[in-house]
Amino acid sequence: MTFADVSSIEPRSPVRQPALRLSAGRVGGWRHCAYGVLAWLSLSVPAVQADFEAGMNAFQEQRYASAIHEWRDPAERGDPEAQFALGRMYEQGLGVRENLEEAGKWFRLAAESGNTFAQVRLGQLYLAGRLEGKPEDAIQWLSQAAEAGDDVAQFQLGLLYLEGSGVSVDEREAARWLEVAAEQGHTGAQNNIGSLYEAGRGVVQSDTRAIEWYEKAALQGDSLAQNNLGAMHARGRGTERNHAWAVFWFAMSAQAGNQQARDNLETSLEHLEARAIAGSRVNIRAAAGTDSQILTTMDRGEDVKELGSVDGWSQIYLEVEGTPTLGWVSSNLLD
Repeated sequence: MTFADVSSIEPRSPVRQPALRLSAGRVGGWRHCAYGVLAWLSLSVPAVQADFEAGMNAFQEQRYASAIHEWRDPAERGDPEAQFALGRMYEQGLGVRENLEEAGKWFRLAAESGNTFAQVRLGQLYLAGRLEGKPEDAIQWLSQAAEAGDDVAQFQLGLLYLEGSGVSVDEREAARWLEVAAEQGHTGAQNNIGSLYEAGRGVVQSDTRAIEWYEKAALQGDSLAQNNLGAMHARGRGTERNHAWAVFWFAMSAQAGNQQARDNLETSLEHLEARAIAGSRVNIRAAAGTDSQILTTMDRGEDVKELGSVDGWSQIYLEVEGTPTLGWVSSNLLD
């Protein structure tokens, strides 16, 4: 049996940004959501500037024009977070007509004052071609943010060195930045540095290190890492070959829509023994125990694949309305 290539490096894409981005020294921080939507997370930090807080309150109430009014004065007086906030409003067209040139102006002012959110956003806009500039401009701002510890900048800079976009290809430098971001918990970076360790690109080849990084990302729900981790278990690389664990991770990835994982899942399922349901209207549960959620019911003679058992409960693989599903059933209800 063979598996599809599961070691590919994921492309640079806005949807790989983390869901949550906090700025320092304010009531809260901007969140870069997958589709560019503005959001705000409030924190308990004392002594915030009154007009900035008023702007935040207006933003939370979706009074965007009022938020812009409150933020404009501190922005014009050089407050980098207010400048970044205004830039995002102009970029998104919230409370004002969308204007990327104006957004870029405010982002640059904030970036020049050391605001890493603005530095990252400028780099992203240059990379996407939404602001006029050169690839070197993106590298400049992303490098500043990366050196300041921003994990998104570190991740994207790592990919640029890997691809040779705006810089010469340098796999060692790519691996360095990806691992730094991975150590901060960036799931895309964790998956990618795992791929580099698996292939021995920019680092000394190590299946053990690859599986460690894949597992960190997989446990955070990264479907690419879940697929890669499943393949390591299926191939017996960095760990003993175990198709039950392979099925577990392939199923998790397939549930998120990863077609490659779905194909790999079918291959690993062939290595597991089929068990038959030994009762009528047997409840399949989300976790071991009679107090857990019922996912579906099955009848006598229907087949499932058993992954393992604990304390009288068996974890099984089945499909519910065509969806790969992991469930639990009392072990005495399997033939």
